[in-house]
Amino acid sequence: MDEPQKKPLIPFTPVPLRTRRDGWTVEKQIAFIEALAETGIVEQACRRVGMSRTSADNLRRRPCGVHFRRAWQAAIDYAAYRTEEDAHLRSRHGVARPIFYKGEQVGEYRHYDERLTMFLLRSYRPERYGKAAELLIARREDEVEEGPEDPGITLDGGLTGLEFRGRDVPPDEDEQDEGPYAL
Repeated sequence: MDEPQKKPLIPFTPVPLRTRRDGWTVEKQIAFIEALAETGIVEQACRRVGMSRTSADNLRRRPCGVHFRRAWQAAIDYAAYRTEEDAHLRSRHGVARPIFYKGEQVGEYRHYDERLTMFLLRSYRPERYGKAAELLIARREDEVEEGPEDPGITLDGGLTGLEFRGRDVPPDEDEQDEGPYAL
C-alpha cells in the first residue's frame, strides 16, 4: 500500500527538467522551498538539499521557472512572517539569560529588550509611537517651557489674569464713534 504524499507547505508546480541523479528533481525543488520557508536563508536551504546557490539561482531564472520563483518569494515571505512572530514573543516574554557564579550556571533571569519592543510599536502603530508622535510631544514640551503665546494665559489651572485691551473688546453702545469698531 502506497503512503499518501505529504502536501507541501507552499504548493507549486516544479520546474520540468531532464532527470539527472545530481540535478534538481521534483523532490529536491519541494524540499528546497520548504527549507527556505523554514530558514529564510537560501544558502542553508541549498545545503539541506545538496545543491549549490548558483544552480538554485539558475533554476529560478529559467523562463519555465515562474512557479518556482513565486514559491521562492512565498517561502521568503513566510520566513519573514515567522521572524516577526518570534520578535513579538521575545518582546512580550523576554529571553532567558544565564546567571553564573564561580564559572557555573546557578540560575537565569528574563531579559526584556525595550528597543525591540519600541521598534515593534513604531512599526505597527507609527501614528502613536513613531516620529510624528515624538514631534508632537516635543512641540508640547517646547510650549510648556516657553509658555503660552498670550501672556495673559497661564497653564497653572486655566485662564487667569487676562487683561483685555480696549481694542479687543467691542465698544459699549455709548462709545460707537471711537475705536476700530466704529462705523
